[in-house]
Amino acid sequence: MKTDSKLLRLACVSPWPFLIFFCIPLLVILTFWFPLPLPHNGAKYALLVNNSCFALFVAFRLLYYLLGLTRGVRYGATHTASGDFQDVSQSCGAVRETLAAAGFHFDAGRYGEKHDLGYLGTTVLYAGLLVVLCAGTYDNVRQFSGTLLDGIGVATDLNQIDKYREVVAGPFASAPTSLPKMKIVHQYMPDARYPRGATEVAFRFPDDREQQTILKCPEPFRAGAFDVYMSKMVYEPKLSVTIDNAAPVFSGAVLLDPLVKKENGYGFYGAFVKDNLDGEVWYQPETNRLRMVLRQGPLTLLDKELVFQVDRLQTSGNISFSCERLGVWSELHVVRRRHFPILFIGGFIALLGLVLRLAFKPQRVWLEDVYGNCRVEAVGKEALQVLQQSR
Repeated sequence: MKTDSKLLRLACVSPWPFLIFFCIPLLVILTFWFPLPLPHNGAKYALLVNNSCFALFVAFRLLYYLLGLTRGVRYGATHTASGDFQDVSQSCGAVRETLAAAGFHFDAGRYGEKHDLGYLGTTVLYAGLLVVLCAGTYDNVRQFSGTLLDGIGVATDLNQIDKYREVVAGPFASAPTSLPKMKIVHQYMPDARYPRGATEVAFRFPDDREQQTILKCPEPFRAGAFDVYMSKMVYEPKLSVTIDNAAPVFSGAVLLDPLVKKENGYGFYGAFVKDNLDGEVWYQPETNRLRMVLRQGPLTLLDKELVFQVDRLQTSGNISFSCERLGVWSELHVVRRRHFPILFIGGFIALLGLVLRLAFKPQRVWLEDVYGNCRVEAVGKEALQVLQQSR
């Protein structure tokens, strides 16, 4: 019987090569669960390179299946069925003529198959995957995501990169040039109306057009090709810890993030490390209560609470802490919008192809001469049914 190249089938048909492209995403997921020194940590664009190679691989397979649509024999003669066969008291030539009349296509040997929608489904599946991978890769190489903390005050030019606390950009991303200036007018603390807080902002665009809106989590404001949205409210107290009100132990700002669930009435929490000291800070906006715990190994040096703008400082033994000021910030994000409609369309096409592949099984047949009779091995039931009806 005819056998195709194993290497060709591995590249064009076998599902095993897909496992190669799942390795790096799996390593990325493992880093969130296990703090292990995995080899991908130093590769900034590991996922991008992986997905780009995956897209090229899927494009190669799509081309292979598209060319197969023009061939009479699409699957090839390899991988015969195991155990599903029938001996027919006819010559292989006669059996071949009977099956050919029923729509089976044969190669130069004794292998044949009937065209099925499952093959078309596989082609459609690869087409959908290619759309998803190309759109995702295009968005990733042009990705721009900036995070900034801003409060009530002067306007902030969102086109200036140095205004951002953190920026994530793809290798071919360009700095924004069409974003508006943004001025925070009012901040709404978390409450029943705005569970994660909200920020009222005034935008002034490069064409002098002005627009005022309230940014509330997680609804974005569309500014051209970018989305501007607020993720949370944060507090940043400037703390000072001294010994005997003279020798400084710690002096600096601590960023306090909102807690998912309040702890002892405190809704915001932050931590810091300074030399051999570990500090934790809690804050309750409703009462301006600020609690600080300072530890040195297993020893607790300080565990005190003060009311901001009421208590000047709090002391435990000869250690004191005070809050010089308290910043109230809105954490805002500016991201280049992704092509989600294209991703959804590609995903739907891939799903449709998968359904066709699962619903329509291949109809394949191998003929072998056995002492003048014909042994028929088949994948799918149609070939054997045709032969039974022809008797």
